[in-house]
Amino acid sequence: MKSWPIFFVELAVTAAIVYIGVSQKSILFIGGERSAVIVLGIVGMLFCLISVGKFIAVPAHPGSILGYLFGSLAMLIFLVQVFHWDLPLITAPRIALYALAFCLLAMGLIARLASPVIK
Repeated sequence: MKSWPIFFVELAVTAAIVYIGVSQKSILFIGGERSAVIVLGIVGMLFCLISVGKFIAVPAHPGSILGYLFGSLAMLIFLVQVFHWDLPLITAPRIALYALAFCLLAMGLIARLASPVIK
């Protein structure tokens, strides 16, 4: 997918949710870092729906495999925060928020850069 404006929207929305979560401001239903991780996880799943069609056609492509890895890590981070699992490094909501944001932006970037290869 060669739609860079969508990536910039993903970047802006992710940055806004991270800022709201880290600054401890209460906007809508984001009241802290943990709730920001949960909201970002849900929004990230919606972002992934935008790019998934191209990668289903070529499941063994290196870009697809990287997307699977980042997506699995993002899902794990999301589930750790939802169910209060005790896993090292991603139990802390602030670290989980930054890690989830990185995973989502990495998947969006992979989807945009892999478009010339995957048709």
